[in-house]
Amino acid sequence: MNENPRNYNLLQEQWIPVLWVDGEVSRVGIREALAQAGRIRQIAASNPMDRVAILRFLLAILYWCKGNPADREDAKLADSFPPDWFAKLDANAHRFNLLGQGKRFYQRPTSGSAKPPKKLSANYLIHEIPTGINLWHFRHSTDEVHGLCPACCAMGLLRLPLFATSGGRGKPPGVNAKPPVYVMPIGVSLAASLRLSWREVSDLGTPAWEKPDVPLPKTGEVPLLMGLTWLPRRVWLDNPEEPKANCVSCGRKERLIRLCVFAGIGSTKTDVGGQGRIWRDPHVIEQSSKGGLFLRARDALGASDAAAGQWAEIMAGMLSDQRAHKPLWQAIDSNVAEHAKVDAWVVGFSTVQNDKYLEAMEYWMPSPSSPHQVQESLGNIVRWHEEGRQLGREVRLRSEKSQKEGRRKHVEIPPAINAIRPHVEARVSARADHLLAGGHDAWGQAAREYSPLMAAIAKSLSPGFTTAATQRRQQIAEVVPDMRAKTGPARKSTRKKGGGT
Repeated sequence: MNENPRNYNLLQEQWIPVLWVDGEVSRVGIREALAQAGRIRQIAASNPMDRVAILRFLLAILYWCKGNPADREDAKLADSFPPDWFAKLDANAHRFNLLGQGKRFYQRPTSGSAKPPKKLSANYLIHEIPTGINLWHFRHSTDEVHGLCPACCAMGLLRLPLFATSGGRGKPPGVNAKPPVYVMPIGVSLAASLRLSWREVSDLGTPAWEKPDVPLPKTGEVPLLMGLTWLPRRVWLDNPEEPKANCVSCGRKERLIRLCVFAGIGSTKTDVGGQGRIWRDPHVIEQSSKGGLFLRARDALGASDAAAGQWAEIMAGMLSDQRAHKPLWQAIDSNVAEHAKVDAWVVGFSTVQNDKYLEAMEYWMPSPSSPHQVQESLGNIVRWHEEGRQLGREVRLRSEKSQKEGRRKHVEIPPAINAIRPHVEARVSARADHLLAGGHDAWGQAAREYSPLMAAIAKSLSPGFTTAATQRRQQIAEVVPDMRAKTGPARKSTRKKGGGT
């Protein structure tokens, strides 16, 4: 344990929740997490935002201590790392003090000449805890009454580079602007997961635990460690207070931190008409070969179909990633594991009006086994997504045909289709690995998931016992995504510009 508990040194303190390969759950410090990475199955935080933030932070530590991976490494993918790789941590232990005098981890003291900023609730570090005038929903919290334990404060600081959104003038978002969808290859152990993302880079740069006040460059490339750790807020935590109380985030009974400086850092906008900065995040899906255009999570709460087609959109983005290096489904260094199959872990964070937090989501995505399968799978996924979007149109056309009526809006049809899509898409996405391997037969089986629900919709849209009503019900019940192999020209898309899922 730390000889000076008031410093709360993150190298030694047990603050990272982990699941061991034998099924046990405990907490470890940074040094133990890396030294025992082969025995740790995964990070065990309950919120996927914390898990991806901790995993990327440990990856940054690995780069900082060891640099680029060696040309030839005889270790197996899941093996723990040699302890001597991390001697740099011992020499810089003071940089990982969460509290106390002197340097602090991911924090910047207030300037002596500037007016001290107003302190805010430490709960601002955790997105799902209501602060200020935000409404209470399932989590109740009162500023300056409820607080966070040091471990949760540390995890909240790690979230800032990935999930911070614009908070008004002088409070910019993270380096990726509005949080994108993050995709990470995951192995059988923490060590394997880190090795799968540990790849050759040309410019490592300096992490924020060394220089937390370095601004983003206005032009040119953003170095890797700066991009992974850059802090869009100036934070300084108050000391924990007596008596011990339950942390509003994790529930553990400890001395809590209730207030902190949580201030802006000024504008990070680049010069108009200039080259601009270039940041190639290793874990995002880029939709442009020029970079900067990322796939982002949908607002499921604001979507009429609960963003049901989001998984297919993400899978298609993974298979058509526009980056110059290997796409994410091939994210294995050939020196480590030449023929390994990678499944991807997807984490997204959807917001409204930047600081109105909604939800974190996660998916597990399988990887195709060959380049040929990539092209076939991409075509099928894009087609599935489009067919699902066109179900309401197909129901309307068949309904009009069966009743020999003119064109009308049929406002009752879209809500009915939107009500069943989330259920079907959830069932289909759970079998994504079979869809990638099974071709058109597997996609045809997926399409039939709609059949019982379309029959229920048909009864709702066309009640009665007349011949016309029966015929209309039959026409509606037969509508499912058409995933059969086509020999003629494809149906022209009716997707409107700017349309979503």
